[in-house]
Amino acid sequence: MNNAETSIESKLRTAWSQEQRFFHMRGIARFLIWAVALVLLSLIIDWQILFRSRVTGTPQMFLLVINLVVLGWVLWREWFRHLKPFDPVRVALEVEATHPELSSVLVSYIQFQGEDASSTKSSQALLDAMRDQAISLTRPLDFREVVDFQQLRNLFLFAVVSVAVFSTISYTKSDHMRLLFQRLIGANIDYPTETKVDLATKDVTIKEGQSVEIIAKATGRIPAGGRLFVRSSSDSNWRSMPMAKGEFTAETADFNRTVSEIFENFTYYVRVGDAVSEKFTISVSPRPVITETKVTLTYPDYLQRDGSTEPALDTLNLSVPEGTLVKWTLKCTPAISALDVLVGEEKYVADVSEDGLVATFEIPAEDTFKYTFLWTERDNGFKYDDIQHIVRVVPDRNPDIELVLPTADGVGTVKKTINILARVSDDHQLGAATLIYSLNGGEEKRKELPEITGTNKDIRFSWPIAETIPELKPTDRLSYSLEVSDRRPPAGSHINLSATRKLAILTQEQYLAWFKNQLDTQREKIGKARDLEKRATEEVQKLKNEEKSDDNEEESGKTPSEGSDKEKEE
Repeated sequence: MNNAETSIESKLRTAWSQEQRFFHMRGIARFLIWAVALVLLSLIIDWQILFRSRVTGTPQMFLLVINLVVLGWVLWREWFRHLKPFDPVRVALEVEATHPELSSVLVSYIQFQGEDASSTKSSQALLDAMRDQAISLTRPLDFREVVDFQQLRNLFLFAVVSVAVFSTISYTKSDHMRLLFQRLIGANIDYPTETKVDLATKDVTIKEGQSVEIIAKATGRIPAGGRLFVRSSSDSNWRSMPMAKGEFTAETADFNRTVSEIFENFTYYVRVGDAVSEKFTISVSPRPVITETKVTLTYPDYLQRDGSTEPALDTLNLSVPEGTLVKWTLKCTPAISALDVLVGEEKYVADVSEDGLVATFEIPAEDTFKYTFLWTERDNGFKYDDIQHIVRVVPDRNPDIELVLPTADGVGTVKKTINILARVSDDHQLGAATLIYSLNGGEEKRKELPEITGTNKDIRFSWPIAETIPELKPTDRLSYSLEVSDRRPPAGSHINLSATRKLAILTQEQYLAWFKNQLDTQREKIGKARDLEKRATEEVQKLKNEEKSDDNEEESGKTPSEGSDKEKEE
């Protein structure tokens, strides 16, 4: 290779180096512009949006990833993809594009460099002539002209301005820039503000339905007002509300806002001036709720129920017989530490399980009563009252008795046997029946009858009065009735009496005369009834005959008036 060929090769390499320098300078300038723009944009987004919304961590790291991806794309598109290895043919083409007068001589020279006539199957003289022409034409040319650095003037100026602005902002807001990069990697730190705000309320747990006052203390630059931002656990959006300005001085002020009737947890933060507080949570301690109810009734022994305990009920309002022991087993959530059952002025303390989820208590039901619960929630000790329930006590009624036989007062001799029939009933359980009698209005005496059971019973028995009252004689007057009781203790406290019947004791002759008189009276009544029946039969027969006569006249097509008119004409 002669010196001329070396000169052309060297000039091409110089042009390539100049081109690479151009790409490096342009890539760095564009990268700086993009980097400054992204950093400042990230500062605006994080400082003015994310920081004011009290969002820290994931959004900042996501913002960092976006910046790195964009900068990587800028490096590739504006810088690295233009950096190519030295290719004399490509550079020669760029030189010829700048100097059209070469007419492809330089490219041909490069392509046939090192070739001889035998390999190219051409004339050696022609190759030598082409090479000499290329050397001659390129000798006065400066291949570095393929790159125009004037194109970078405006870009460099813009890059310098961008760096200057960034440097100025970094100097005046050095803390902000330092904190930005820390926040981009996930640090939970705040930007400096002219106003400082501190919350007196912070994290609080309250009763369900209670109100809470949010109090913020601001120092430094005091604005006219503040804002409270809340977001409930069931909502994804922040709700803003103004805060009232309370006591204040030139450098301090209190801002407050009352949130009333809270039934679910919410997160909140406060913005006063350019200061934004940390996020805090108002937690609501839920009211204990009964999830399962079991009420067991233990009846008094005298009721003689099949089994002393009824199957569990699932209601808090119920009716029970008098004297029943009522036992409640309540499953609830959340856990409780105590349950007081208030019955008027009296208080019953329930037994609470170790886990605080089951409470049991029992109350004897002697009279109708209303009761309510006073819950003590275990985690925070909050007390909750409850609605009122009622236990209606059904009193044990006196048994009923109906004396069916005898139907009325009567007469008889000392040999009289009285056939008695009585129907008795009770709401729970019958107990005893007693015959009560007295002679001539004297002292009442009692005769115990066989024990009765059940809730309904017919009492039948024959009473030979002479066996019970041997001193009975004619002219005596006997009064008697039945007494029935139930099983409520003490025995005999619940009784009822039947109607009283009276029996006049007659001699044999008086009784026969009375009987004959009754027989005659009955015969007379039967005779009168027979006569009435006969007259009624005759009237019915007469009506039937008249109805039959009217039917015959209608069948002949004549009315009674028409028949009479025809007879008159004849």
